Amino acid sequence: MPVAELFLSPLLQVLFDKLAYPVLQSFARQQGIRAQLKKWSKTLELIQNVILDAEDKQITDRRIKVWLESLRDLAYDLDDIVDEITTEAFRQKLMEPDHSRRSKILKLIPTCQNFTPHSIKFNARIQSRIKTISAQLDELAKQKNDLNLVQHADNGGISGRSVVRHPTTSLNESHVYGREREREEILNMLLMTNETCKDDVCVIPIVGMGGIGKTTLSQLVYNDERVNDFFDLKAWVCVSEEFDVLAITQTIFESVTKVGSESKNLNMLQVSLHDKLSKEKFLIVLDDVWNEVYESWDLLSRPFQVGLPGSRVIVTTRNNNVASMVGSVPGYHVGRLTNDDCVSLLAQHARRDFEEHPELKGLGEDLAKKCGGLPLAAKALGGILRSKMSPEEWKEVLDSKIWDLPNEGNILPVLRLSYYHLPPHLKQLFAYCSVFPKDYEFDKLELVLLWMGEGFLQQPKGKKRMEEQGFDCFNELVSRSFFQRLSGSQSSFVMHDLINDLAQFVAGGTCHRLDDKVEIYEWHKVSEHTRHASFLRHEYEVFNKFQALYKVRGLRTFIPMPVQNVHVWPPFYLSNRILLDLLPELHSLRVLSLSGYSISELPSPICSLIHLRYLNLSGTSVTSLPESLSNLYNLQTLSLRNCRFISKLPETLGDLINLRHLDNANTEQLKEMPMGIGKLTSLQTLPKIVLGKACGLRLSELKNLSLLRGTLSIEGLQNVVDIQEAQEACLKNKPDLEEVQLIWSNKTDNSCDADVLDMLQPHRHFKKLKIDFYGGRKFPTWIGDPLFDKLESISLSNCVNCISLPHLGQLRELKHLRIGGMLGIKRIGIEFFMGNYPLEPAFPSLETLRFECMPDWEEWSWNDGEMQFPHLHQLTMFKCPKLTKISPLQLPLLHELDLEECTREVLDSFMDLNSLTYLKLESITGLSCLPRELTLCSSKLEVLEICNCNDFLKLWESGIGLQTLTCIRRLVIADCESLVCLVDNDQQLPSNLEVLELFRCATLCFLPPDLSSLMSLRELIIKNCPKLMTFPELGLPPMLRRLEIQACNALNALPNGISGLERLELKDCSSLRAWPAGNFPTSFKKFVIKNCEHLQPVSQEMFHQNSSMSLEDLSILNWQNIGTLIQYMHNFSRLVELYISNCDTLESFPDQGLPTPNLRILSVEYCSNLNSIPAEINRISSLVSLEVRSCPKLETFPKGELPSSLTSLRVWDSRKLRPLAEWHLDRLASLQEFSICGGFPKLVSFGDAEHLFPSSLTKFSIARFPSLKSVFKGLNSLTSLQHLSLMNCPKLHVLPCHKLLDRLWHLEISGCPQLRDRCLREKGEYWQRIADIPCVEIDGSYVYKQNPE
Repeated sequence: MPVAELFLSPLLQVLFDKLAYPVLQSFARQQGIRAQLKKWSKTLELIQNVILDAEDKQITDRRIKVWLESLRDLAYDLDDIVDEITTEAFRQKLMEPDHSRRSKILKLIPTCQNFTPHSIKFNARIQSRIKTISAQLDELAKQKNDLNLVQHADNGGISGRSVVRHPTTSLNESHVYGREREREEILNMLLMTNETCKDDVCVIPIVGMGGIGKTTLSQLVYNDERVNDFFDLKAWVCVSEEFDVLAITQTIFESVTKVGSESKNLNMLQVSLHDKLSKEKFLIVLDDVWNEVYESWDLLSRPFQVGLPGSRVIVTTRNNNVASMVGSVPGYHVGRLTNDDCVSLLAQHARRDFEEHPELKGLGEDLAKKCGGLPLAAKALGGILRSKMSPEEWKEVLDSKIWDLPNEGNILPVLRLSYYHLPPHLKQLFAYCSVFPKDYEFDKLELVLLWMGEGFLQQPKGKKRMEEQGFDCFNELVSRSFFQRLSGSQSSFVMHDLINDLAQFVAGGTCHRLDDKVEIYEWHKVSEHTRHASFLRHEYEVFNKFQALYKVRGLRTFIPMPVQNVHVWPPFYLSNRILLDLLPELHSLRVLSLSGYSISELPSPICSLIHLRYLNLSGTSVTSLPESLSNLYNLQTLSLRNCRFISKLPETLGDLINLRHLDNANTEQLKEMPMGIGKLTSLQTLPKIVLGKACGLRLSELKNLSLLRGTLSIEGLQNVVDIQEAQEACLKNKPDLEEVQLIWSNKTDNSCDADVLDMLQPHRHFKKLKIDFYGGRKFPTWIGDPLFDKLESISLSNCVNCISLPHLGQLRELKHLRIGGMLGIKRIGIEFFMGNYPLEPAFPSLETLRFECMPDWEEWSWNDGEMQFPHLHQLTMFKCPKLTKISPLQLPLLHELDLEECTREVLDSFMDLNSLTYLKLESITGLSCLPRELTLCSSKLEVLEICNCNDFLKLWESGIGLQTLTCIRRLVIADCESLVCLVDNDQQLPSNLEVLELFRCATLCFLPPDLSSLMSLRELIIKNCPKLMTFPELGLPPMLRRLEIQACNALNALPNGISGLERLELKDCSSLRAWPAGNFPTSFKKFVIKNCEHLQPVSQEMFHQNSSMSLEDLSILNWQNIGTLIQYMHNFSRLVELYISNCDTLESFPDQGLPTPNLRILSVEYCSNLNSIPAEINRISSLVSLEVRSCPKLETFPKGELPSSLTSLRVWDSRKLRPLAEWHLDRLASLQEFSICGGFPKLVSFGDAEHLFPSSLTKFSIARFPSLKSVFKGLNSLTSLQHLSLMNCPKLHVLPCHKLLDRLWHLEISGCPQLRDRCLREKGEYWQRIADIPCVEIDGSYVYKQNPE
């Protein structure tokens, strides 16, 4: 199997190109080494002539494979030294034009590590390296002859097996063969009532081997129109081998809410997800599940159980055991394709019609048999055959020796063959992708920039950019099925697991992933020949994880995954030793990413890594960059995206003349930029520039940046005093810019704003425009000119002096328009729509329109006719309080309407709203009820929200029937202070209502009397309605599943009809006393009582005699009758979580303990009279978390043994504690977190006991130990400790041993003044012992953000 060729052939070509650089040749002549470089070229040419023969023969000859590997390693070393010589040549050339600056530049630019800048000749070390490499190269050339290698027929051309191809785009993945029956069967399981599944939320496993097409089949089903119509919510999660419950839950939450979540609290996240899913019928796909631990699955799936009947979860897996564990029904097994289907799929990817090419049909059928019925194999094989035109070439593939090779690494032969037939340059690019973990979603541009940084791509001849060359290669790999496009995305891709295995296999030892299979404290075993290292980003990165990289002197890549950390929270911490000691020693680095780590400065030694071409600091905490950054002459990509604290860039930034991408998006603190950026003529990415005043960056520097593309935001335009600068910026001549943002500051001097804006007209093909704080009275004519036929989005904000809007109606492609803060606008008329082209329809493509903060806007009219927006989907009008004259609005496709702080006249202007599904009305003056016309023309309305309408009295006018509002599912009314009742006595709420939420309605007294007839109502939430006294006599509807009542202080009794409830929350209802008649529902899953101090005790009659409740989550806060409920705990056998807080009457638990075999979490806090925790708590084998906080009368805690299953134990502010040695914590082999606060006022140290705590502890926290002086001995045995927190121990001055500190991820010290002084940065005697800990916090501050004292 040709492995070494992956890097060798393209690398040799790169060397030939570099050795031919004119600047290198000239410099070599001056230094007297031109003859040596010429000899290298000749020797490499001799080797090049036999490379293809060697690559073919290495399959069967181990000697040749070893020779190729040696040649590969030497080629890397040769590339390094040629790169150094070239850099020195350019460095000296950079100094030539201005000899007066020579000394200054020499101080900033290092000596390329091995050069003496004041000497004409190289130093002895460089000469020695040249001599060593020459000898090694001569030896390999000699070995070539001994191996009997012969020149290839095509004279050894580097591209001997490559084919001239046009770049291709991705194939249509929906074109799937042989899965029609499977799709319909799974659709039937999703959409039809299936008697084999009795669960409301049915889990359907799809089972099959890798590459069989489980994911493709699931995608077919997921994207089916019938599925889209049937389910309210859909979410797709790729799970993979690491079953991270928190990460999976976050992904599901973000998918169904469209809101990002950075919460690390699984319980809070699951509660929020529970709330969302309980209102909807959902479909969730969990793709590629490997986990066989039931507890993990049970924990993940809890929020799924509350969905509406018909909700479904699909789980794809290779493992039958997984299918049996998760499935509500037997697993659906995906079979192999028939050979006919494989033939069809192969033909599609080979782009051959066998009817037109009958000579290939027989060969195609024989090749299809090699695929074993696997779609992935058929697609890969088709990708090979696409470039094969003749039957002879197809026969050559069929007869390849690779079919008969041993199955190393479980790699399918067809996949090995597909790699073998890649052109050499693509082999290198593909193998590099082995740095990506399985199921990693990568962006096209992201990967191309990495390829560039590694030197895999060279500037092509002609006008084509290097990036375009990379895109062509990327598309070729897509067309050959090495990459798969993610559904619904244009730029995100993934590799199938089997393709990822192939990449790792062919990369050999050159790529290494420092993954989690190695213990965090152990050294990773990394080959000295490794060139590229990647690792999964963790919250804390300790030095030991990377220590083995010291010996990998030729390492070119150091990159965490994902490449771009898009989340700014939580922060990630990197040991300072990695930054200061390790990285500066990796002299060959080309690609370095520190993205996402909380580093406040970039160490200067990193700026001596002269080979660096890619530096990613996105999402870090850096505030500035060192001036020595200009040393990185070769730098092509510098990412500062999401660096929220950076405020200054180096003055010498303009010296980075090879820089192509400077990503400074989302850098709010960057208020100035240096001069000289105009020298970066290769720059393509520059999302933001900030113009200076007297000595800062000038607008005219954009003149030579003709390659800019994507987004350009120009800030500080108020500093432009010379209009000529705006003209010289030449935005018209930048055709690749898609988005232009022009931003002034809020200022008074606007004398030249109009002229500046007029001169900043972009190229006609740009797509997005944003203008903010423009000070002119009118907009220039180019804004709204129909010649801008690709303009899709416009935002005009805070242009306070403008008295009219531009003519935007004739922009044919305009889809999104936002107008806000236009204080001078009083009237918007026909000119806004028609401009100079009255015969054209206005706004033909507009989909979203938003007006906001228009305080003096009075009229919106169309010559007394209707205003039509034929494709408008979403309309928002916010803070338009004077708009009273408005022509009728015709919006046939409007889906969402949001009116806030507007007049009743605006609401009355809407005519046809038959497509409306969402309506929000907030602070609408004069609105007493919904207008009759609106009610009659909103037949598809699903969600209605009415907020802060002080005149609102009821929902509908008298006499209005609800036959047209049958689709309303969610109704929210909040802050309507005049609302007494929702409807008149003769009126009803919509019959299909599922969710009713009432908030802060101060005068609401009654609920509709027929509330119980709402057969679809599943959630009723009432908060802060102080005059609501009772529920309707007939009680609640039978399908209600969630009832939440909060701060309804006049309510004295709960309603009847709670028999079907799954969730009941009663909070802050001071007058609530009576329970409903009858039994508690057995379906209860969550029950919360908070601050309902007068609520009556429970009695035995309230519980079913012969069945236990399904209650899983019970929270009681400040209820004085809790004792009666505790006595009936035997009814809660399924309880999982129990929280008790502020219950002063609770003195003890039942004598028989807690008969809750499934209890996992027990928290008791602020119970002032509690004298004991539950008896025989050690028998609760399921308990994993125990928290006891502020229970001062608790006697001799703990009594007896603690449960061996505990993973977390927190004991705070309990006065009567047994000595720690008697807790026998060392017996709790599963305990990971221990936190104790107070309780030992005289404890000076933990004594001499070496095993006071279990070695399993990863988190240890102590607080308020007033006499404690040392933790040295008690903690030394904690070999797994990662987090140590020491708080409010004023006499503490001794830390644990050095060995333990070396293992820590996080050290927190607060309120320990003596210890703080010993840990001062750079000065304290403990500093050297703690400096390598990734995160050190002292008195609430991250130590690396503090200035040394």
